[in-house]
Amino acid sequence: MSGAQLAILTVIVLLGTATAGVPLQRYEALLKQQSAPTDDQLGLYDDNDKVVQLSVANFNETVLEQNHGSLVEFYNTYCGHCRRFAPTYKQVAEQLHSWQEVVIVGAIDCAAEENNGICRTYEVMGYPTLRYMGPGFQPSVKNYGQDLKSQDPAEIRSLLAGFLAAENLTSSTNNTYWPNFHHVTENDSTSTIFEGLSSLREFVALVYEPENSTVGIETALFLLQWPALQVRRVSDLAAASKFKIDPTSHQLSIVNRKGDITPYAPAEQTGPSYSEAIRLALGKKNITPRPDKAELQHAAVTAIGEKSEHKAILEEVHRNKHFVYQADLEQAIRTVLHNEVPKVNEIGGERLLALQRFLGVLQRYNPLGHNGNQMLSKLKDYVVQFNQELTGKQFEQELQRLESQLGPIYSSTHFVGCTGSSPKLRGFSCSLWTLFHFMTVQAAENEESLDPLEVLQAMHGYIKNFFGCTECADHFQAMASRRKIWSVPNKEEAVLWLWAAHNEVNQRLAGDDTEDPQFPKIQFPSEKSCSQCYRTPGSTSDQMEINWNKDAVLSFLKNINNPQFVSRYGVQREDLLHATAEKMRQKRQISSVFSDMDMRMGMLLYAFCIVMMVVAFKLFAFKGYRKKPYGHDLLGKV
Repeated sequence: MSGAQLAILTVIVLLGTATAGVPLQRYEALLKQQSAPTDDQLGLYDDNDKVVQLSVANFNETVLEQNHGSLVEFYNTYCGHCRRFAPTYKQVAEQLHSWQEVVIVGAIDCAAEENNGICRTYEVMGYPTLRYMGPGFQPSVKNYGQDLKSQDPAEIRSLLAGFLAAENLTSSTNNTYWPNFHHVTENDSTSTIFEGLSSLREFVALVYEPENSTVGIETALFLLQWPALQVRRVSDLAAASKFKIDPTSHQLSIVNRKGDITPYAPAEQTGPSYSEAIRLALGKKNITPRPDKAELQHAAVTAIGEKSEHKAILEEVHRNKHFVYQADLEQAIRTVLHNEVPKVNEIGGERLLALQRFLGVLQRYNPLGHNGNQMLSKLKDYVVQFNQELTGKQFEQELQRLESQLGPIYSSTHFVGCTGSSPKLRGFSCSLWTLFHFMTVQAAENEESLDPLEVLQAMHGYIKNFFGCTECADHFQAMASRRKIWSVPNKEEAVLWLWAAHNEVNQRLAGDDTEDPQFPKIQFPSEKSCSQCYRTPGSTSDQMEINWNKDAVLSFLKNINNPQFVSRYGVQREDLLHATAEKMRQKRQISSVFSDMDMRMGMLLYAFCIVMMVVAFKLFAFKGYRKKPYGHDLLGKV
């Protein structure tokens, strides 16, 4: 062993000794921090909204076995349909905020890995999913709440009111704010309607509610904050007449404890309009609502990283709009494995086959380093052994075991090329397209692969069975059928098929509410990125039909998806990745330098040894000629 090599070995030993004192648990925690991104940037709602933000940390204590009902939206941040629905749901939460004593309006993000178990337990198969869970609710087999199929605010309000009224009739609750939803009958009088009420209740408002209407229920819920008032429903015409209600002109009346009845005519036949008419009437009597109670605590949202870092990433991406980034490829893989697949409760039949195919393709053409490749290989082998059914929980546990065993997998914990101007834009859907483009190119460059459909088939199966955006999945399947995905003749045509399909999606979503204004959905590549890709110079990318040079497009796609050209900007652990060509060249240069150094060090050590031997020889030789002292015996005596 040369001197240089000995020195290097010494350093390695010292480093090993230095880390030996680190507890294993702490080391594993550090590895987990390095490989797992946080979910802080996810979510479509914040503290400025009236939507209660739910997560695994507060879901059970907020929703289960409570004395109030809950309207819960299960959504996925990356789902375009969820993004379009978010403003509507915020509007619903704002309007129903006064109902909060009886029902809360909440939402849980199934794109957050921490919420996998909740979304899997409640068998959420599409996004967004709205469910009502009543007082005392506990999930059970085939009972995960009542679905609300509508996304219209008025219909949601009416459906929710119906559920709440049914709760009052079928179960008891210790919620003192719960309205009396029972109908007033012809047998009631101005005195009996006050029986059992607190003396604080000075007025009773009676609302005419036609058959198949919830206007009375809604009015009662809108006025929960008025302690001096109780709202009752009237459906019987005789009872309505008794309380001066005319269904055609004066649909409500207010009764005081003296028995005085005053009829009113709301502007519209809706709960908000009825409640507003009653508020105005009470205001004229100097009756006021109680102060709004403290709002339910929202989950803390902490911004990750500095704004300057986000700005720097956006500037990088704007400079290099056609670059493929390692960070985005990894985030796509991580989200699929840690979030999309584990949320599915039962994976069997066609879904299991789709997962096996997807993992097979991912294992062959992924961009990860050594640890990542080992993990994917072992994960694929684990899933392949199942013939009938695998649960999402089993998949999640095996994935966690492999990552704990193999160490850090991901070199980055955030998006780069798919970063949006706000955390709610772009992200996973962008990175998933990037990953599939990358894999079609790797398959085309792989001479051992003969199946032109292997990546497209894996993509189709994944999107159909696991992709969180149901609307997107339906659109993709329809487009795949129309574009004859199963007739793609070779691997290079597979690359172009996916490119053309992606451009069709961009065309469809251009100008959509989900579009990032800083990254408009144009036809790719732009003429600025690849002028040779356009047969007609000066043609614009927003034209419906562009005369493409498909040979140039294919070369362009192969070039930007070449692993050697994938940008590592923003990567935090480059040591986890395979060395690039440049790194290998530098390594070879360093190796040659060390070889020369080894020779010089060997010669110096050789010369040093000779000098030391000569010095030692002279010392011993000189000692042999020294005279012994005379007159001393062995004990040192004279």
